[in-house]
Amino acid sequence: MKKINWLDIFMGGFKLNFLQSSWNFERLQNIGFLFSIYLILKKIYKNNIELLKKAIERHIDFFNTNIFFASAVFGMIVRLEEELDNSDAHKKHTEIESAKIGVMGPLAAIGDSIFWSTIKPFALLIGCGFTYLMGFTPESFFYGFGLSVIIFNLPRIIIKYYLLIKSYYDYNNLFLLLQKIKFQYIVKVIKIAALFLLGAIMAGFFYQKNLNLIPVRLFDNVLLIVIFIFITIALKKKTVISHIIIAIVIFSILLSYLIT
Repeated sequence: MKKINWLDIFMGGFKLNFLQSSWNFERLQNIGFLFSIYLILKKIYKNNIELLKKAIERHIDFFNTNIFFASAVFGMIVRLEEELDNSDAHKKHTEIESAKIGVMGPLAAIGDSIFWSTIKPFALLIGCGFTYLMGFTPESFFYGFGLSVIIFNLPRIIIKYYLLIKSYYDYNNLFLLLQKIKFQYIVKVIKIAALFLLGAIMAGFFYQKNLNLIPVRLFDNVLLIVIFIFITIALKKKTVISHIIIAIVIFSILLSYLIT
């Protein structure tokens, strides 16, 4: 059994970018995961073709988790494939499958909450807000798009490779690590920041516009009161904050066309 080095782990993590390239309705992300780990399996079981076949069969089975948190599963599984005793193939298969199934669900829930429900709307809000305030020029579209891409991908890359390294070198404490990172608090802070940012964007819009139909100050105050009431009612009904943000963005865009 050959020792895996950091370059093998890094390259496997890079291949996880293609996790859903061959997504299927039966086993979801299984082919993408096997593609990512295949060369490492060949290195681990270089001298035992039968064990390599069993490992391939193991990882062609069902796999599904958040695509950015899949690196945590990957690192842990590589370490288990490398360290668990090969004398009892059935026992090794059971332990690896149990570990994989045990972490896929929680990581999917955490990852979806952070990226799809929080960071993605936040990144789009900043990009759209920048474009909105800069007057929908070609340059503003370009820079707004660039801001959204950077804000979304920077935490994705940091979290992905941090979890990849930690899960491989300290896989026994993976759940303890996830508990220490207060993901719910981070999500809450980002969503609150998004609401403040949305208010700043609207304030900037009204500052730029020269509304002559009715007094600007009266119009601003009435509109802010209406939005405040809307947000309060929505929060009392436990509406998802990202849905509130999207609704306000759509309303702001429609309003900009009505008063121009």
